[in-house]
Amino acid sequence: MMYGTEAILQAKIGQESARIMAYGGCNQKLWAIDLDLHEENRTREDIRLTAYRKRMTRAYNKRVHPKAFQEGDLVMRKIQHQGERGKLDAKYEGPFKVIGKSGVAAYYLEDAKGKKGKSPWNAQHLKR
Repeated sequence: MMYGTEAILQAKIGQESARIMAYGGCNQKLWAIDLDLHEENRTREDIRLTAYRKRMTRAYNKRVHPKAFQEGDLVMRKIQHQGERGKLDAKYEGPFKVIGKSGVAAYYLEDAKGKKGKSPWNAQHLKR
C-alpha cells in the first residue's frame, strides 16, 4: 500500500494496447516518405535559422554605437574607482592623448605631462 491506495495490476500482463492492435502496415510507407523529405526539411530549417540570425544581428547592431579614435585624438577617461566621491563629482578625468591602438577597441593613452599608461583602455570607457 502506498499513500492509502492499493496497487492494481492488469488482469493479463501480455495484453496489448488499442494503439498497437490498430497498427497497420502503412507505417513503412510513411517512414520512407519521411526519410525522403528529411534533407529538404533540414535545408528549410537552415534557411530559417540563417534569416533569424540576420534579423537578430540587425536588431542588435541598431543599438550599438562603436567608438573609434585615431592617434593624436584627445579623450576623457572614465574614473574607475569612485571611492569617497559624491554624485555631483566629475565622472571623467583627463584630457588624455591617444598614442596607440591595441586590439579592436582598446587604446593606449598618454596624459598631458607625457606619462604613458601601463595598460590599454577599452573604448567604452573613453569619450572625446
